[in-house]
Amino acid sequence: MRLRQLTGLLLFSLAALAASCVKEVKDVRDIPEKSPIAVESVPYYQKGSLAFDTKESINREKDAAAEAIKRRIEGAGKIDFKIFDPWLPPTDVKSEKLAAALQFLPKDYYGYPDWTSAVQKGIIRPQASLPGKAETATAGQEETFDEDIVFEINDRLMYNVRFPHKVHNFWLSCKVCHPAIFKPKKGANVFSMYDIWDGKFCGRCHGKVAFQPKGYNNCRRCHSSKKKTMGIR
Repeated sequence: MRLRQLTGLLLFSLAALAASCVKEVKDVRDIPEKSPIAVESVPYYQKGSLAFDTKESINREKDAAAEAIKRRIEGAGKIDFKIFDPWLPPTDVKSEKLAAALQFLPKDYYGYPDWTSAVQKGIIRPQASLPGKAETATAGQEETFDEDIVFEINDRLMYNVRFPHKVHNFWLSCKVCHPAIFKPKKGANVFSMYDIWDGKFCGRCHGKVAFQPKGYNNCRRCHSSKKKTMGIR
């Protein structure tokens, strides 16, 4: 009998304790039909407590959403709206900033080494092959094609591109570009400046080891062949 009384007293005490800890609970029927937060009816439990509070759950969800937006704006997930502008010239470089071996070479408009001018002036003389590699080298040992060819540009106001084979034969074998990069047939190579800026076609070298294909003065180095139709209305 005494055990039964103790058990009842214990259950009554636990019920009273729970009732004293429970905060006001939001009625599910009070939740708006078009609630923007799906967790309004999900209780939030404070650590170390048996009480729950739906209002705190709502506030925490709002804080988490605001923090996620803040992170996107400040860095994580930020969109880069920077657009490549080919008309912006290459950054000018001063001679003393170049490697010592390059400082004495002729310079282009922006201060970079002008390799073609250096060869034409006899300042440097490219070798046909590396020492001891003459048996495998092709540059300088094959019959070269030194004529200029013209790439016709699909723009009535833009000069065509005159490509000088002789200048490129200073350094390259025909097999370097043909047929993997350029098909040796008129009209077989269709590409745009965006392809070049993306490292394809002429961009395999230009912008890396040759002058950059951007900036008005560099544009004119390639776009130099005037069209017969230019100026015709």
